[in-house]
Amino acid sequence: MRFKDFLAEKLPEAPRNKLPSRARVIDRIAIIRIPEELEQWVSEIGKLTLQFYPRVRGVYRWFGVQGTERKPIVHHIAGEYIRVVEHGEYGWRLRLDIERMMLCLGNSYERLRIAKMISRDEVVVDMFAGVGQFTIPIAVIGRPRKIYAIEINPEAYHYLKENIVLNNVQEIVEPILGDCKKIVGEEVRDIADRIVMGYFGGTLEAIPQALQGLKNSGGIIHFHELVRRGSEEEFVKIVCEKIREQGYESEIRNWRIVKSYSKTRNHLVIDIYSRLNI
Repeated sequence: MRFKDFLAEKLPEAPRNKLPSRARVIDRIAIIRIPEELEQWVSEIGKLTLQFYPRVRGVYRWFGVQGTERKPIVHHIAGEYIRVVEHGEYGWRLRLDIERMMLCLGNSYERLRIAKMISRDEVVVDMFAGVGQFTIPIAVIGRPRKIYAIEINPEAYHYLKENIVLNNVQEIVEPILGDCKKIVGEEVRDIADRIVMGYFGGTLEAIPQALQGLKNSGGIIHFHELVRRGSEEEFVKIVCEKIREQGYESEIRNWRIVKSYSKTRNHLVIDIYSRLNI
C-alpha cells in the first residue's frame, strides 16, 4: 500500500488531495511536508508515519529552508527526538544534524554521476561544500589528487570535517572555513581541473570566482541552480553569456534537470568546460 493511501484509510475526514504522497527517510528519522490544510491532523500523520515506515523512530515536519546558509526549518512531531543522523549511499556516509543543515535525497544520482566523472590526477574545488554532500562521494569514488572543500557555515563545517574522518579521506580533502566568493580567486586560484557549485541562489554571482579558480588550461564547472520550469535552455544561455563576459570560453558539455523542486521550478545542473580567452 502506498503511503498516501495508508493515510487516507486512517484519516478519512482529511482532504485526500492534500495528503503527502511520501516521507523522506534518513537513517532513523522521516521528514515530511504537511500543508496548512492538514494542520489539525499533524499529530496523527506523525504517528501514522511511524507505523508505515518500520525503521523510523522519529518524525519531523518540513517547512523549507532559510538564509544564505540554507538552514532547514523542521519541527519534531512524533516519536523519538533524534537530531544527528547518518546517511549512506554507494559506499560513503554522511553525518549531520537535520535541524541545522540539509541533505537532499533527490540528488543521489547527481552525486554519483559527478563522482564517477573524476580522474585520479584531478584537483577539485567544492565551493559550497556543506557537510560534504558532493565532496565525500567524489573523494570516496573518484579518488582525485586533491579536493578543496569550502564552507561558510561553521556548523556545517564541523560536520564536513567529521565526515572526512568518517570516510577516511583526510589525505584527499582539505576543508576550508570561509566565504568561497572571497577564497576562490584569491588563496585558491588557477588550481582546479573541476569546480563544483552545488548551491541554490547566488551561484550565478559566484561565476567570476569559479573561473579564477580554474587552471589556466581550463576545466569543468558543475553549475547548479533552481530555474523556472520551461526556461531551462534560456537559463543555460544566460550562464554561458555570464562566463563570456568574464573573458572566458564556454562550452556546454551537458545539462540536465536533476529533479522537480516545486510546482514552478526545477533543479538544473550544467556541465560547462571553460578556459581563459588568450
